[in-house]
Amino acid sequence: RPPTTTRSNSRMTSENTPYSHFEPYSHFEPASAPFNPRHAAIGGFAVGGFLAFAAALAALMLYCDPKIQTQAVTVETAPAAHKFAVDFSTPVELQEYRGTCWIFAAVAVLEWSYRSQGVARGWLSADQYVRLSEQAFGVAVLDACRALNDGTSCVVGDEVWRGRQLLPRDLEGGEPTLLFYLSRLSKTAALPWSVCPYTAKPGSDGECPGLAEARATNPLTFSLASIDWLYERRAVTQRLRETQRLMTLSTPLLTVRYLLPCTAASAHVLKCNPKDKEECRVCPAEPAFGGAACCVVSERDSSTMGGEFFRLPSGSHLEPVLEGAHAMALVGYSDVFRSQQGFVGGYIVKNSWWDGLPPGPGWKQARGSHSVAFFMQQVSPADEAAVCPNAHSPQSWYPCGSVRACRSNKTAAFARAANQPLHLTCLDASPFLRGLCRKGEPLFLRSIAPFGGGLATACFLRDRLGGSDGGDEGKAVVNRRRVEEQTGGGGESGDGGDGGDGGGSGDGGEGSYGGEGTYGGERGGEAGGGRRHSHDSAGFCSPPVPIGDLALVVAPVEAERLPNDPELCGHYFFPFELAEGIHAAYGGFEVSDMEVRWPASAFAANKADHPHLDYGLLERDTRSQGRVRKGAPFLAPGAPTWAAADAA
Repeated sequence: RPPTTTRSNSRMTSENTPYSHFEPYSHFEPASAPFNPRHAAIGGFAVGGFLAFAAALAALMLYCDPKIQTQAVTVETAPAAHKFAVDFSTPVELQEYRGTCWIFAAVAVLEWSYRSQGVARGWLSADQYVRLSEQAFGVAVLDACRALNDGTSCVVGDEVWRGRQLLPRDLEGGEPTLLFYLSRLSKTAALPWSVCPYTAKPGSDGECPGLAEARATNPLTFSLASIDWLYERRAVTQRLRETQRLMTLSTPLLTVRYLLPCTAASAHVLKCNPKDKEECRVCPAEPAFGGAACCVVSERDSSTMGGEFFRLPSGSHLEPVLEGAHAMALVGYSDVFRSQQGFVGGYIVKNSWWDGLPPGPGWKQARGSHSVAFFMQQVSPADEAAVCPNAHSPQSWYPCGSVRACRSNKTAAFARAANQPLHLTCLDASPFLRGLCRKGEPLFLRSIAPFGGGLATACFLRDRLGGSDGGDEGKAVVNRRRVEEQTGGGGESGDGGDGGDGGGSGDGGEGSYGGEGTYGGERGGEAGGGRRHSHDSAGFCSPPVPIGDLALVVAPVEAERLPNDPELCGHYFFPFELAEGIHAAYGGFEVSDMEVRWPASAFAANKADHPHLDYGLLERDTRSQGRVRKGAPFLAPGAPTWAAADAA
């Protein structure tokens, strides 16, 4: 085990001088726990000493190379561009059930460096990239870690590599120390995806059949020329512009805590008791909560279905709590993009999370993402909806003001042209509110209205003449990458659009919470308990909840579940202010900049010069990636007409 020194912004260069490295996150105290799908989805790390790419590949290689020196990072004062994104970032891949975000961040750097250098040298076309094996990379890291320790175990993140499996770490024996190791990764870690595709099942960390045979003739080798660690906005954004390299970003993540008004009208849906003094809290000091005597605490992940990380404002809202840590690929930044939560400016990251409904049990939320071009504000929302429609996000659904308007050809044409789902069905699968609708009943969105406290209310219309699309709540519709692998292979909500039939009034109507407590006409009366009305069979409204909760209550019908394009979507926005606040409170924010170099022998274009190497799998996993395109005219030729239907 190596000695430790204090962390600082540092630059590593190849010189014949001594070196030093950073100390682990020894001040974090994570709790040991069995596998939790929610934690796996954010990388599986409690906030203790987690291992991002710097620790898994580049920084760790330094321990075995005495030709490394640390130097201070300098920041110049030249005028800066207000936004920037790297070229040649490869498509997003999904970590799913395993806590392997550090692997996906590492492989993102390798894929990007290989692609950018191949294009620059004329060995790849601009749209080509090679998909590498995350599974093989993980096995290489863990085996190297085990070999350099006592032969039986080593610490990787908040888990311990014992034998051939990652297991939760027991902290009772003392604080862990990160291991710095593995110059041999440069010849063992990068292999084509077909060598061993990623295994999503937990406990499969060491599985990679045929790995030894593939390594014997594998042409993919690389070397590390330099590495920097950066911790503040100005240094990070300047380095992105100067080097134009994809980097890795590691940070703790938060759990957001909402206060939901619990009233006689909403108690049966929210499963709360407005008379329980232990459960009830004081509601936020906002007008919408004025009539509510009881609010209950409800926790959610700190990302929206639009791929934006956030926290609720301090003051009348509960402070968030630390959930875990996560590593992602940093592909750019924007000083001017404004998130839905009001954050201006932030990092653009390539994540390893699924889109849409959860891929299995254990998760409590749906997710969504966007393209880099969207966060760079290079495309319109309408063009983005054709690429990353986020069909399961309630804010992507097309609203209409009445059942007749919703069922008209005119509304259907506008919804289809906007890539917004119109026809919905009840899932009733949310762990946070149940019984709001009857599973399988056909629905339309009438309106979504902000409530206050980060909450919103949504009203739906029942389509009594529509067919049932129920019984499919278990079909997880995520991005197209998962669909392809399993088979082998936008206007704002509340905007009626140009068709004029949209709802968006947000008046609450006369609907009910699942047909029992009513949704009163005014939000203040509803929060305080509302009035009791007879059940309105034409529709219903939700109580005030985080808007993403409704994605597991209602979903588009199967035919309108447009998948996100896996070649372009999967990106998130991480506000500067949020990152800096997390780092100030908890530490742990870090950006790693690695310069990875690939020899000519690593490219299939030069295979004639290296007959002893096998380029077959490399050629098989050389793929093409599309780009976001601007849309065609709003209504394409041949689109259905609605004159006759409206006349009727």
